[in-house]
Amino acid sequence: MTSFTSTGPLQRIPARRFRSLASRMVAVGVLQLVLLVATALVIFFVERPHGEVDPDDHIDAHKLETVARDPDQLQEALAGLREKRVQVSIYNADRQLLATNVDPPLAIPPRMRGGRPPGPPPGDRRGPPPDDRGGPPGGRPRGGDRPTVMPLHLDGERWLLVARGAQAKPPGWAGPVITLVCALLVLVFGAMVTARWIVRPIDRLSRAARALGTGDLSARSRLERTDEIGELGYRFDEMADRIENLMRSEKELFANVAHELRTPLSRIGVALDLAGEGDAEAARASLAEIAVDVSDLETIVDDILAAMRFEIAGSLPLRRAHVTPASIVQAAADRARSRHRSRSLVIEVASDLPMLDVDPMLVRRVIDNLLENAHKYTPDPDAATKVVARREGERVVFEVSDRGQGIASEDLPRVFTAFFRGERSRSRETGGVGLGLTLARRIIEAHSGTIEVTSDPGAGTTMRVSLPAVG
Repeated sequence: MTSFTSTGPLQRIPARRFRSLASRMVAVGVLQLVLLVATALVIFFVERPHGEVDPDDHIDAHKLETVARDPDQLQEALAGLREKRVQVSIYNADRQLLATNVDPPLAIPPRMRGGRPPGPPPGDRRGPPPDDRGGPPGGRPRGGDRPTVMPLHLDGERWLLVARGAQAKPPGWAGPVITLVCALLVLVFGAMVTARWIVRPIDRLSRAARALGTGDLSARSRLERTDEIGELGYRFDEMADRIENLMRSEKELFANVAHELRTPLSRIGVALDLAGEGDAEAARASLAEIAVDVSDLETIVDDILAAMRFEIAGSLPLRRAHVTPASIVQAAADRARSRHRSRSLVIEVASDLPMLDVDPMLVRRVIDNLLENAHKYTPDPDAATKVVARREGERVVFEVSDRGQGIASEDLPRVFTAFFRGERSRSRETGGVGLGLTLARRIIEAHSGTIEVTSDPGAGTTMRVSLPAVG
């Protein structure tokens, strides 16, 4: 009977607004792109070729003058300058090459302030010095700027130092490889974040569904998220709550039915035993109580069958007819008086009530149920039950009021829930399986009406039914 679900506790779950999972994934993609661009820029600025070095920033003429007479120390100093991408060639006063850290050596510019064009010194077997393009005569030029020339003074001699800043080597394979590795790491990181957002909650939800399917009604996903997966987990937990309440209600139904059937069947059995023993007078005296027991059994069976028919059909079949509200009230009152002769009924029906287009039998059944509940939950036999029918605009309102024990405030939201009983005792006077008000609400809603309850514990309860009038 899956249509009889509890809605009271679930309505207390607050509605939540969910953000899109797609927006999070887009954010991850944008973050990955930003990281990739930032990584590429960093590697570019680190590995990019720099401009030519200014020799004046690195050459210490005084230091070179102090080591010029020692060939080893001079070559060591020139090697240090080469590591700083400074090319240096040193010539003596006769334009003879003494030391260099570049091959071919730098040439002395042909036009120097106060100098003369360089030429091979007499007897120089090493050939002419390189031309001013930085290479041998007829060779390929080296660099675009003219070299810097500065004098070196050693013991009265004037040497010449020719220097030029070298271009950095173009980046090799290390830069692209580092870029690819960083890109791979960024992509892996993004994939792990996405998997954490999607795979882990889905696995948690799957485990909760598996546990619920094996009978663990307490299994919940409890996903605290605000995206589509969080909404899915929220709906799953809501469904699990409904299933748990349904199973609990059906267990209560079985317990209620078993209890309600036990007493009338026992009384009928006793009457049959008395008749079998030949005690006709005792058997005849039990017939009145047996009739009441049979009527109770019929009510229980009718409620269960009506609930099952509603579940199968999905809606109540209505046999509508135009009837007066007074006829419905009178039929229900007559039935209540015949069942409970000691209960006093006060009937107030307005004279200007319009006609109703309803199923008379079903609407009368609703009023019957309300009167029966008023009797059951009013312990004082002298307390009267009041039935009022009046007009409110284009609607007809029926009110059934009692001065009974009332309904606790925490039970009010659940009085129309299937199988719910505010009174947990199982006495004959307050029996029932908890389907009467559920069916009553469905009947009234099938007629486009409403049913409401107000109650004051210890002072009584009022049930209010509103139905649309004809015309």
